[in-house]
Amino acid sequence: MDTITDRMVDLHTHILPGVDDGAKTIEESLEILEYLSGCGFTDFVLTSHYIQSTKYNSNKKEREKILKELKKNLSNKDINLYLGNEVYLCENILELLEKKEITTLNGTKYLLIELPLTGYLNNLSNILCEITNQGYIPIVAHPERYHFLQKNNKRIRELLEFNCLLQCNIDSITGKYGKGAKKLMKWLLKNDLVQFVATDTHYVEKDKYLKKSLKKLKKTVGNEKFIELTKTNPLKVLKEETVEGNLEYLIEEERNRK
Repeated sequence: MDTITDRMVDLHTHILPGVDDGAKTIEESLEILEYLSGCGFTDFVLTSHYIQSTKYNSNKKEREKILKELKKNLSNKDINLYLGNEVYLCENILELLEKKEITTLNGTKYLLIELPLTGYLNNLSNILCEITNQGYIPIVAHPERYHFLQKNNKRIRELLEFNCLLQCNIDSITGKYGKGAKKLMKWLLKNDLVQFVATDTHYVEKDKYLKKSLKKLKKTVGNEKFIELTKTNPLKVLKEETVEGNLEYLIEEERNRK
């Protein structure tokens, strides 16, 4: 694992060029990094999509080679880059890890996973059980965007029961992904269920939406929680330290059901 600096960390980005629907060239990657640096971020995990049986399936070795080239072209010495994946959850995810097709976040036990936005995985519990039994800690990317949770926020329990941690997209707080995502993110924050926020950046946003969202987020949660979500907890992930989950919510929710 790389040396960690005490900086604001973006755990979810699509900056690695030419491997998914994010940056296409190194020049575009550098432009995105400078933009995000101007928003206050200095450490980035490059979590390219990995979706089996699609063109988004670059393996670890290929992505390491691209990352090395990107670092060579990076003149801003205050920016630090780490390798990861946003893995679309599938039955053979442990096999993909073993074969080094996919990557955890900076080589740690933390694994960023994505679920269907509009559908539902019937074997979700089985897959999560297998992952956690092998010592991995799933971080669920943008739970506020999943329709099955927007329709019934209490179904968040299905994720929390397997020690999943939650990463919301910063721009959801200002409605970039629709009213449903905005409403659910506010509920998740209110119930203290979010451990991380990240940009999920795919390109440079000319309208400066992110700065507006960061300001709104800080106003919503307060400065102390804002630092926890953008810096303290993400740094713990990169250092493979323990991030507290949502056990208290599960206990309280179980008590209310009786």
